[in-house]
Amino acid sequence: MLPLHWFLILAHSAYAQLDGLTVLTQQGPVSGTFSSPTVRQFLGVPFATAGRWQAPRLPAVRKEVFKATAFGDSCVQELNAGNSEFLILAGGLGLNTTESENCLTVNIWSPSVQRKQKTAVLLWIYGGSAVFGTSNIPIYVGNNFVRDNDDITIVTFNYRLNIFGQPNAPQLVSNTTSQNFGLLDLDAAVAWVHDNIANFGGDPDRISLFGQSAGAVSADQYTFAHPQDTKVKGIILQSGTATLLSTGNASLTLDPTPWNTVAQAVGCGTVNNAAQLQCMQAVPFRTLENAVISTNAVFNRVVDNINVFVDTNARAAAGNFLKVPVLTGTTANEIDIFLLAQELLTSGVSTPTISEMLSDVTTLLLFTCSTSLSALNRVANSVPTWRYQYQGVFPDISTRPELRAYHASEIPLVYGTYNTSTIPATPAEIALSKFMQGAWVAFARNPKQGLLSLGWPMYNPNTTSLAQLGNPANATGVTLTKGSLVDSACARPDVLANIEAQLTSLLVN
Repeated sequence: MLPLHWFLILAHSAYAQLDGLTVLTQQGPVSGTFSSPTVRQFLGVPFATAGRWQAPRLPAVRKEVFKATAFGDSCVQELNAGNSEFLILAGGLGLNTTESENCLTVNIWSPSVQRKQKTAVLLWIYGGSAVFGTSNIPIYVGNNFVRDNDDITIVTFNYRLNIFGQPNAPQLVSNTTSQNFGLLDLDAAVAWVHDNIANFGGDPDRISLFGQSAGAVSADQYTFAHPQDTKVKGIILQSGTATLLSTGNASLTLDPTPWNTVAQAVGCGTVNNAAQLQCMQAVPFRTLENAVISTNAVFNRVVDNINVFVDTNARAAAGNFLKVPVLTGTTANEIDIFLLAQELLTSGVSTPTISEMLSDVTTLLLFTCSTSLSALNRVANSVPTWRYQYQGVFPDISTRPELRAYHASEIPLVYGTYNTSTIPATPAEIALSKFMQGAWVAFARNPKQGLLSLGWPMYNPNTTSLAQLGNPANATGVTLTKGSLVDSACARPDVLANIEAQLTSLLVN
């Protein structure tokens, strides 16, 4: 039974109830706004609370209506020179948002109550190498997605990053509790959305995850950490998978070096005892943030066999993961933006010929071939799988000649937010965006069969089933090709790695 004060609050919000702008959650009512005449918007709604380096828990029940009219604080960022340059090249977006450790909030765009309710739900996970990123970026606004498509609700959220999201602290090592707090935040967001989205017009039985880069890796890691999950019904992986072409040096041995580097920089010493942890807990977040940047400490997610596994590739081959349908893909020239950012920071100029060759080889090694392996493992385990390669190059997104279909360049088309640029979108770009949005929505509505209605067949590497999006042969839709052709060089990763090393040497020298 609902508490009496909630009934009173709702009774005094009769008009808001009629237009669907006051919605009840398990923590109390929230009130939103219209972001456009047919789309309701709820911003900055707390889905969890957590102390520093603690697992998330549900927020307290509120006695008042929560005004969901502005984005919440972003989680603490690691905006070193390289990450900042990436953001500039990716559209000059910047991350000029308020940061704090009280950042675990969701944002919801849902159809007005006059439109179809009980919609499919897409839950977005932003990228940023798990060290920077926020839901408060113009290209992640879900209004256009919902405005232009029926039967869809878009949800975005914030999760903890860098030393706050995966501290690699020896004191926090446990066989039962993970210190991958950013991934625990994802778990909490999925649970909150599942438990509350019905009141916003979403269908809790049709939730799919979609993410890009580190966000895609997170979505894939969710399937390995929760092989029996019943909340998530599909995943869309944009330029990232948990499966790697090579397992590298992953092990269960935690490297305390970045933790101790930062601890020493802020005066907490390098002795991994309780006093050091207590000292680190007390350091102001801005001081920790600045120390991470100034020391160039790298905080990767912890391989703990709880939600990041040392044997992910073996688990993938054996089918030890959540077997929900997947739409997975990459951009054709992922590495362009990283190489350009590096060159601009080091010399101020680019070397296009060598950079393009190096980008092509590294894109194969880090993205194309890993996505191929991931897709093959799912196909082998009878998981409905669709695969794409994004090839679009448009002047409002690829704003420099060195940038082709680079990492993250497809996001404005997926969201339909290319209009955030001052350069007009081309007719082909607008049409391709409409097709891609429709495809993502079709998958969300029916992950097992939705894409078939668009003439997009399930993936088989030996049939024309890999969808090239933005290919010049059909710049506004799909051109089908064989995955085996796109992946032909993946059979010799050793050769690719050797070529990569030689090209890197040429570029540096």
